[in-house]
Amino acid sequence: MKNIQITNSLTRRKEPLKLLNPASNHVGIYACGVTVYDDCHIGHAMQAIYFDIMRAYLRYCGYKVTYVRNYTDVDDKIINRARERGISPAKLAADMIESSQRDMAAIGVLPADFEPKVSENIPEIVSMVKQLIENGYAYATQSGDVYYRVRKKSDYGKLSNRKPDELRSGTRELVAGEKEDELDFALWKNDTTPDASWSSPWGQGRPGWHIECSAMSCKHLGKSFEVHGGGRDLIFPHHENEIAQSEAANNAPYASMWLHSGLLTIDQQKMSKSLGNHISIQKFLSEWPAEVLRLGFLMNHYSSNIDFSQGFFQTCLKRLLYYYEGLVAMEEFAGATAQIKPDPTTIEAFHNAMSDDFNTVAAVSAMNLAFKKARELMTGKKSPQKQNEVGEISAAIRETANVLGLFKNPAVQEVQNLKLKLLPSLGINEIEILTAIQQRKDARAAKDFARGDAVRDQMAARGIELRDTPQGTVWSIKFTAEE
Repeated sequence: MKNIQITNSLTRRKEPLKLLNPASNHVGIYACGVTVYDDCHIGHAMQAIYFDIMRAYLRYCGYKVTYVRNYTDVDDKIINRARERGISPAKLAADMIESSQRDMAAIGVLPADFEPKVSENIPEIVSMVKQLIENGYAYATQSGDVYYRVRKKSDYGKLSNRKPDELRSGTRELVAGEKEDELDFALWKNDTTPDASWSSPWGQGRPGWHIECSAMSCKHLGKSFEVHGGGRDLIFPHHENEIAQSEAANNAPYASMWLHSGLLTIDQQKMSKSLGNHISIQKFLSEWPAEVLRLGFLMNHYSSNIDFSQGFFQTCLKRLLYYYEGLVAMEEFAGATAQIKPDPTTIEAFHNAMSDDFNTVAAVSAMNLAFKKARELMTGKKSPQKQNEVGEISAAIRETANVLGLFKNPAVQEVQNLKLKLLPSLGINEIEILTAIQQRKDARAAKDFARGDAVRDQMAARGIELRDTPQGTVWSIKFTAEE
């Protein structure tokens, strides 16, 4: 079993992954999902892709993983958006959950083992709120609201490294009623919105934002579990409040480790609708292949703040073509090699990268070295030994890429698709390229090698590489190591 190191936001240091029950070999993971009032954007994809890869790597290492990612389908934003559209909050939420599921499938994110909805866990939420009141950590008001007593939790602020006296009341909910302290946050809110409120011991209402995840994680993973995660913007107040209320209700530690993904900007600006740079997953996929987005995230560490641009997506597109062409070449070169075993050096480099805080940047670098080594082996005269080595490298790349969620498409077909996708950016079309190939063929047949070389150089100047093979001249997009 690999010794996996993880940067724990709670302790602010890198630590080995520790299982609550080592004999079970089980890892419980909870990641905060989306609030379903609109279609998902590529910022949502960021967290979803990273945790999809983390789960895949843990399972690759032999761990048994239970992964929970929730849907917040009860929220002020949902109620307001539904009112604007003249539909019920439940209808809007259901539609947006379907949209989210389609989007996640389209970008290769597998469903979580459990995907609970707030609306389906009201009894569990009410039960936890009642427990907090019984334990003295919460109180009900005459208005029918219930609040958490922040100052009663002596270690409140341990995740965000803030002290209560330094805090302002910070929740995204409307807060009303007779609060004992301005820092106290809502666990239950008096509300009578149809399809978005339920009966409770405190009257008709709905949950506060934070209590939802505490109740759903406890239901599926228990009072204590190994890993909790989400975007960095959730550290305070959401995750801080989750810890406070969960530990106060359950009299037990909450998550042992906390992982937080970075934030996404577009051309150095925070992605927002008001700036006009809000990119939904659906819009992205109308312009780019899904693996471009995944590769873009893989080329950055999950904890990094990432800035995307059209130029970066173009670079990722070129890289994908380079990879797929390499796979086609390797598999053709190796041929049908029986019972080929993945190259152990490549596998070891992958483990070294991913076991060090899920370092996908290093994992991609290791993959690049494997492609480079295979291309070097394929130069010169073919031999059975070379074929076997290339086959082993190809198998290792396929195996590790499967963990990363890459190279899922048929390679030969994807090469053609990616080449045609890249041509408009170079200001050239396939007819011009095929014409140049014919001109080069005619020149070489006439032994006018200077003319043939000139045609090749003209294409190279326009970003097209012509290569002579036993099957004839083929073309591709030029790719440099810096891209």
